[in-house]
Amino acid sequence: MKLLYVEDNPFDRDLTRRALLKQIPDLEWDTAEGVQDAIGKLADQRYDVLLLDMWLQDGCGIDVLLHARRHHLDVAVVAVAGAGDEASVIQFLKAGAQDYVPKRGQYLEQLGSRLTRAQEHLRENIRPSTVLTVLYVESSHDDIDLTRRYFERRAPHLDLVAQADGPAALAWLAKPDHHADVALLDLRLPGMSGLELLEALQTRYKLPSILITGRGDEAAAAQAMSLGAVDYIIKEHGYLAALPCVIEHAHVLAAYSALRQDYMRIHGDASLE
Repeated sequence: MKLLYVEDNPFDRDLTRRALLKQIPDLEWDTAEGVQDAIGKLADQRYDVLLLDMWLQDGCGIDVLLHARRHHLDVAVVAVAGAGDEASVIQFLKAGAQDYVPKRGQYLEQLGSRLTRAQEHLRENIRPSTVLTVLYVESSHDDIDLTRRYFERRAPHLDLVAQADGPAALAWLAKPDHHADVALLDLRLPGMSGLELLEALQTRYKLPSILITGRGDEAAAAQAMSLGAVDYIIKEHGYLAALPCVIEHAHVLAAYSALRQDYMRIHGDASLE
């Protein structure tokens, strides 16, 4: 096993190395002191497992995890933390970590088996969660900043790409190396409205889309759903907390729809067994 341990505390690095060398005889050990150091090493070498401390001097271990997933690195990931909470565990696991180990009690005695299990899961094709690219079309810089900061804290598996209006969003999507998994569209955009953009996205890209607005409009909601929107969200108290689940649901529905169409094309049957 070739391991990269990302930890800025030299005492923890040494203690962990001593413990793991006893538990994993074939261990190849390497360390990084922070996010940028780790990203540099990942560019030059291939590792089987990443062991990531949550809090680092130049960022967070999840920054390294997201880098690995966005670059499709075939590496198992285990996170460790001296102090964390339920939300932190969920963040790491949803972003694609195979395991999360609190630095409590005799955790070092179990760490070797946890790392080995994480590597085995990857070999068995139990793949990590996908980082979803969300195209957010919104003219309000404040709303963009608020949503981006919330996603970074609570839904780091959602990568937000913001565009100020419909033409800019369509131009971004038209570039060969650009792709979005879900679109989040403000209803009231300058020039091309959110509904017009929704129709264009459905026609050209079949991109699962969610309409979002500062105030409710029954007619607009009905039209949005008739045009193929997956959901219609009003920016009321607590809406940010609901967005990750709504976005994930839209992505899953799109994946199921594509699977169903493939089945029907192959079997010529309107039902999916």
